[in-house]
Amino acid sequence: MNLVYPWRHARSARFAVIGDPVSHSLSPKMQNAALRELAEPGEYIAVQVPESEVGPALDHLADLGFEGINVTVPNKAAACRWCRTVSEFAATADAVNTIALGSRAGINTDGPGFLETIAAYPGRRATVLGAGGSARAVVLSLAAAGYEVRLWNRTESRATELAALVPGLTVLNKPSVANADIVINATSASLGGDGLNLDWSEAEPHALAYDLMYSAEPTVFLASAGDRPKLDGREMLVAQGALAMEFWLGRPVPREPMRRAVGI
Repeated sequence: MNLVYPWRHARSARFAVIGDPVSHSLSPKMQNAALRELAEPGEYIAVQVPESEVGPALDHLADLGFEGINVTVPNKAAACRWCRTVSEFAATADAVNTIALGSRAGINTDGPGFLETIAAYPGRRATVLGAGGSARAVVLSLAAAGYEVRLWNRTESRATELAALVPGLTVLNKPSVANADIVINATSASLGGDGLNLDWSEAEPHALAYDLMYSAEPTVFLASAGDRPKLDGREMLVAQGALAMEFWLGRPVPREPMRRAVGI
C-alpha cells in the first residue's frame, strides 16, 4: 500500500499518479525505480483525487510544481477534458492517462503500451471481454494494428457503442474464448474474485490469456486458462508507464528495472 496524499494536502514532488482509490497502485514503486535507474532527480507519489475534483486538483498540482501526472480510474475522461491539447488516440478513446502539466498536453499510453506487451505473440485474432475505459484503449489499438477484434460486454449497448468506432468489429452475445489467438479480460470480475464462465476447452492451444488486472495471486481468469500462455496487468502497467516517462523526460526508459519493481 502506498502513502497517499489527498490532493489538497499533497506535498510537492516531480511526478504523481492520481485516482480514487489509488493506494493499491504499483506505479510509485515502478516509476521511482525508473527514475533511480536513469539517475533522474525527483520523486513520484500517489495522490487521491475524486472524479468530480480532477480539474481543481490538476490546477493545484501544477501550482505545486509537478511536471507530469499519470491518471488511473476513474479519472481518465475528466483528465481528457482538462487538457488543453490531447493526442488523436486519447481523443478517440476519450481517456488521458498521461499529462505534461506545464503545457496541459495529454496522451494515452495504455493502447501503445498494451501492443508492446503482445508483440512477441503470434496470431491476429483478439477477443476482448469488457467495454470500459481500459477495454476502449485496447480495442482501438488492436484494430489500428490490424487485428480482427471480437468484443463482449455484460451490458451489450456499451459494446455496441464501442463497435461504432471500429469498422469490422464483431460484438458477441456471450463471453467466449473460441477462435482467438489472444483473449483479454478487461472486465472488473477479477477484482471481486469472480469468473466469467468461460469454457477454455474451446480455446486454441496457443491462445494467450491476458488479464488487465493484477493481484498477488493469479486471477480467476488466468487460473481458469490452465497451462496456456498468460500475462497479467503488470506487463501493461510497465509498458504504459515507461512510455509516459519517455513522454515527460524525452529519453528512452529501460523496462527491466520497472518490471523487477513490480515483481515480474
